[in-house]
Amino acid sequence: MGMIGSLPDLRELGPGLSAVRIGVVDGTPDLAIPALARASLALEPTMRIAEPHGPDAHGTEICSLLFGDGMGLAQGCSGLILPVFFPDPRPSHQAPRATQTDIARALYMAVERGAAIVNVSAGQLSATAEASRHLEDALALCERRGVLVVAAAGNDGCACLHVPAAVASVLAVGAMDAAGRPAPTSNFGASYMANGILAPGDGIEVATLGGERVRRSGSSFATAVVAAVAARLLSAARRAGAGLGPLDIRTILIETARPCDPRADGECARILAGRLDVTAAIARLHRMLKPEAAGAFPPADIADDHEGSEPMIRESMSVQASAAAMPPAGRPASSNAVAQSDCGCGCGGAKKTGGQKTDDVSGDDGPGHAMADAAAFEDAGALQAGQPARARLPSRRDGGVMGQPSSLAQSGVTQQGCGCGGSKEPQKVYALGSVWFDFGNEARYDAIVQRIGDPVAANTPSVLFEMLTNDLSFATGITVILMQDQIPIYAITPAGPFAQEVYRDLLDAMATSLKDTGDMQRVAIPGFVHGSTRLMNGMVLPVIYPDPRGMVKWRAGELVSAAKAAIGQDDVDDDSIFNFLIRVYDELRNLGMSPEERAINFAATNAYQGASVFADGMRRGLELYGITVKRSPICRPDSDCWDVQVSMFDAENERRAGRVYRFTVDVSEVLPVTVGTARAWSVPLSALG
Repeated sequence: MGMIGSLPDLRELGPGLSAVRIGVVDGTPDLAIPALARASLALEPTMRIAEPHGPDAHGTEICSLLFGDGMGLAQGCSGLILPVFFPDPRPSHQAPRATQTDIARALYMAVERGAAIVNVSAGQLSATAEASRHLEDALALCERRGVLVVAAAGNDGCACLHVPAAVASVLAVGAMDAAGRPAPTSNFGASYMANGILAPGDGIEVATLGGERVRRSGSSFATAVVAAVAARLLSAARRAGAGLGPLDIRTILIETARPCDPRADGECARILAGRLDVTAAIARLHRMLKPEAAGAFPPADIADDHEGSEPMIRESMSVQASAAAMPPAGRPASSNAVAQSDCGCGCGGAKKTGGQKTDDVSGDDGPGHAMADAAAFEDAGALQAGQPARARLPSRRDGGVMGQPSSLAQSGVTQQGCGCGGSKEPQKVYALGSVWFDFGNEARYDAIVQRIGDPVAANTPSVLFEMLTNDLSFATGITVILMQDQIPIYAITPAGPFAQEVYRDLLDAMATSLKDTGDMQRVAIPGFVHGSTRLMNGMVLPVIYPDPRGMVKWRAGELVSAAKAAIGQDDVDDDSIFNFLIRVYDELRNLGMSPEERAINFAATNAYQGASVFADGMRRGLELYGITVKRSPICRPDSDCWDVQVSMFDAENERRAGRVYRFTVDVSEVLPVTVGTARAWSVPLSALG
């Protein structure tokens, strides 16, 4: 087999360190194949779907290229499987699909689980380098935390961009052949000339479903090559005690890339910022290490089981993206469909995986994207994790409410220490939005129709809400969804002894939205995220199990009245208060997963409840400038404290000082709490910028 460029030089770096974790955003790999039997992988259970399905070929192939025995370029490093691509069982939706929000959620989980590098073998064709709000926030979080995101440039063969690869903070990767020529299908564009490099992506040998060795081509596999090289460089730097992080490795790879030679290469735009040059990158790393370590890398403190068997890659075929599937009319739309590039695998987990399903994401790997039947994934001492199932409420005739939901019962899928049921705690969330409903599937819809006795009535929200309120045993027949700007972001599954009360509150909030004053219906939902569920249109959403102690719901009229009472001025124009509240809500469109987002969301809802900060700002005739958050320099033991600052200014008088209000919020528990009292002070307008 022919070597890929200068990849043999990777042996000089020593094996990868298990402390260097690579997150892989893709489908669920076949962990039972021999190539992955010894890999240190962990499946993130909070991103699993309750429906069983087989492993994903594309995800398996990417994982084998990263971690595979005898072929993995990042052997020794640990992996985190972040599945976002699941097969859609509907005949008209064969290709796995996801959304930009799914990618964002995977990036949040990668940061929370300690990944240093994230391989994203997916993307959405875009006219600009702008990502959706949620994906932008997730990428900004990765940059703040020093996590390197490596994403595929796409396989459309045009001067066009893919998101997230086109975002400036991401390391974009295009494919080239063994001679360094850009693949005809590899995308290029102005954005990629600053943040993109070409890497071997033609005829790459990988292991697919069942362990068969095949060759694949495309930017997906080139992306995995770069992610693996970055992991090996980072491992060597950490072993040498150098204070280099993943983003420093990104800089090294871009700056040492072999640039375009216009005379030999012709169209330089296709070369992006240059070609991956592993030898030059290693030489640069040598020079950046401590003087005493500059001569050579220190020996590995663990033996390299694959010494002398450095993987090599050859030629192959290209992969094309499949078209995004559109949801049926009348259902909540799945926004920002992302296509699986010729890259990426959701890898990581421990040794067994079970059923999962997905949103709308398609693969650049061609239309089929075959799945195996009920995988019996191999397990090496992994822990069982529960799959989310809908909590069942007893009817009123039963005279009681069930305790913990059956959704937390253990499934036949095992993981290696992640999420619910594992060694790591489940993911906390504090999300804001409006609530609506979905039937989930045809069978559940038919059950509602038969209960009401009229299909027209079943599709009339006011009639449906009245029936469900009077018979809460049927409330589990719908999926309550949390939306932001009419885009579903979570499914809400009440559980536990207060489930009936939670369902009643959610139904009341939905009924409120039908009224003339219901356009500002909002809720705050604290809880734990575990698993995913599918909507009627095929979109897959993560499931929140809410904590009723911190749930808040409010309406426009109530907010305006409370604000007037706090201000002590009944003559204040309702529209000005309403517009102020809309501005606050617009500022808080996030997934509520990171500690920063949970702190900022709670601070806003707490301000509503206390009517203090915003009331004071309105009393002074100020408007909202922005809301920021940063870690508090002082915090009590065993807490996670964040300072939330609300900045306001006078829109009609630029000479007037601005006003800053600061909360300290502890988000160590699922229900955040404020620490101390709110502080306020005046600042020059220039300080707000």
